[in-house]
Amino acid sequence: MTEKIDFVVTYLDSTDEDWIKQKAQYSGESIEKALNSEARFRNMDNFQYWFRAVEKYAPWVNKIHLVTWGHVPDWLDTNHPKLNVVRHDEFIPNELLPTFNSRTIELNFDKIDSLSEFFVNFNDDMFLNAEVKSEDFIKNGLPVLQYLTMPIPADSKYNIVQFNNNYSVNKAIRDKKFITRKKLSLKNGFFAFLINLWLLPVQLYTKRYVGFFQDHLAQPMLKSSFKELRKVVSDEFDNASRSKFRSPNTINIWTVLDYQRAEDKFYPHNSFKFGKVVPLENNKKYEEILNSKYKLICFNDGSAEINFTNERDHLLEALDKKFPEKSSFEL
Repeated sequence: MTEKIDFVVTYLDSTDEDWIKQKAQYSGESIEKALNSEARFRNMDNFQYWFRAVEKYAPWVNKIHLVTWGHVPDWLDTNHPKLNVVRHDEFIPNELLPTFNSRTIELNFDKIDSLSEFFVNFNDDMFLNAEVKSEDFIKNGLPVLQYLTMPIPADSKYNIVQFNNNYSVNKAIRDKKFITRKKLSLKNGFFAFLINLWLLPVQLYTKRYVGFFQDHLAQPMLKSSFKELRKVVSDEFDNASRSKFRSPNTINIWTVLDYQRAEDKFYPHNSFKFGKVVPLENNKKYEEILNSKYKLICFNDGSAEINFTNERDHLLEALDKKFPEKSSFEL
């Protein structure tokens, strides 16, 4: 494969007092309260292991674009030849800044000048866990994605975002092709094949995609897909980007992923076998998880019911056993 594949990873230092003060200014929260917020101290503090994993398991990566408000870890070698530190004001239109909305940041990724046409979007809690090939993300010039249609339930605020995503995809694509070899491929997994087959009559009858299952894993993308989609659903892009903070009444970056699936611009695979989302939980066996078969693991901090400090320390211990050697990205 000759295509250059970049990685994009967003970084936030929630302990940066300048960032905290600016956020408080726009949120209406008092600076004193913001500076003493518990969220300020709920920091995973494990980003160096993300770089160690990439260097060990994906040495073929062309460039890593670290997207940041302005701060970077003090251990990071910002002069590394494979690293491009990108501030928000270097690619997001000035009228949208400052922003504390991850959707604004991600929906403007295609405006990063040096970003390759082929790239993979990571969050900083998504770790490579085994050797990966470029073909695990981009194959035959297409993003490697699971095609799994899924009706959108109406039982949470977040599902409004999925509804907005699906509405935008259906609005953007007039010539809908529900039956293609890739969409009905067993490479998506047998479970996905059955669900896709089951929901096919509904889609053919309504002439609409019913929605797609979204895994919280790294996202292979085409830069051109952002530009194509923005041309036809520009209002949806604008509405999502103009809010300083996340709102349930907008789209997010998964709209682009869904567009790639619906347009048949993907190479099918089974994401259930490739990666796993692991929530931080009390007494979780992180070392055992890191020795599992999965090539990608997302350690998701989404629970308020855990002893966060203990779980963070247990995870750090497991990551240090897995990746004890510094990477060339560290000073």
